[in-house]
Amino acid sequence: MLDGGSRWRIALDTDRSWSDGRPLLAQEVADAVVHALARGSSAATHFLSGPDADSGKARPVRVVGADTVEFSFVRPVAFASALLSLPAFAPMRRSSYGHRAPVLGDCAVTHWDAEVVALERRTGSSSHGAFDAMRFEHVPLAADAVRRFHEGDLDATSPTGFGVAEVAELEGHPGAVHKPVEIFGSLDLGRQAPRAWLASAEARRSVSAVLDRNRLGTVTAGLAESWRWPIIDALGAGAPDGFADDSVQRCAALGVDGPLDIAYSAFDPNAEIAEEVAAQLRAALGIEVRTRELSFDAYVRASTTRDFCLLYSLTTPAFSHPAGSLSDWHSTGRAARRSGLRDPVLDTALDAAESCHDPAEADRLWACASNRWCTLLPKIPLVRVRAWYLRGGCLSGLEVSQAGLLRLEAG
Repeated sequence: MLDGGSRWRIALDTDRSWSDGRPLLAQEVADAVVHALARGSSAATHFLSGPDADSGKARPVRVVGADTVEFSFVRPVAFASALLSLPAFAPMRRSSYGHRAPVLGDCAVTHWDAEVVALERRTGSSSHGAFDAMRFEHVPLAADAVRRFHEGDLDATSPTGFGVAEVAELEGHPGAVHKPVEIFGSLDLGRQAPRAWLASAEARRSVSAVLDRNRLGTVTAGLAESWRWPIIDALGAGAPDGFADDSVQRCAALGVDGPLDIAYSAFDPNAEIAEEVAAQLRAALGIEVRTRELSFDAYVRASTTRDFCLLYSLTTPAFSHPAGSLSDWHSTGRAARRSGLRDPVLDTALDAAESCHDPAEADRLWACASNRWCTLLPKIPLVRVRAWYLRGGCLSGLEVSQAGLLRLEAG
């Protein structure tokens, strides 16, 4: 870290190579950043300085040695290592982009289409992996994946796609693995939501307090679990992980008439969660609450335009550091502009957190920004996702990352 976090230098691991055996070059790391800026990647454009060196700004990235790259940031940051681990900054070779182009690592892509991706380990590879070849196949139906796993045709399944029925059958299965991941389900309030619910964070906490999250875990057979904001204690009364004695009365006092509409995307177990939330709101408030399934494209459009009443949505951090989720909510950020959120207090908190180069102090400042964001955003947290998948004995080390992805290097 240089200049108080305004510049960072990284030294490449000289043992890394491409799948054709050619060593990784520092220029290929720099090319990835230039490409990310040209594509308008929010992570690149928000944190790195502009690409126009003639404007007097520092270059966003430059090669300063055979195996060393230097990055310049718009403001000092304490989280460069987390930021630069994003896929947007993965090294790239500009010579070719076809599916047979070299990839970073010891395996080359030998086949790639909509149904199958195949890799083979390079001859003379320095890696000591257990397999010479790997094949990834798209299996549309979870039931078929389970059957083929039992028949020995698959060594592992994806940690997505299992529904309530499959998970219920897999309970206690020796090959079944499950763990909570950093993916969270919330009830979003859109432009058609009741004005009283949108009026304040306190109103949203009143609505939140009438929902029994433990039931959401039950109806999903463990694909979801009750979840509370990590900083909910700082938000005061109406915490979303239990019932207050007067929670129904306080929510009813907001004066909302039905019908209400809860939309959700057509993936398991979204329907079960939306139906359970609707049933609880009907029972608590005595109003009509309906559910509506959306195609994935329609769900994305609704999320972008906010043109809905209530929406069950999933959120995952862009990366493990809060900056990946929160910085875009600065009033100048894309997420804030899209939702119409402009809050000077949040802007000040984000400015302070982003400008701090002391990691220990930055953690405290990011927590302050998180607190403010949680009180402002028209969202009611519901559940944390639990990923389920099957793995055979030959892949006993295969784990799922906090983002819900299989960590193949661990397998």
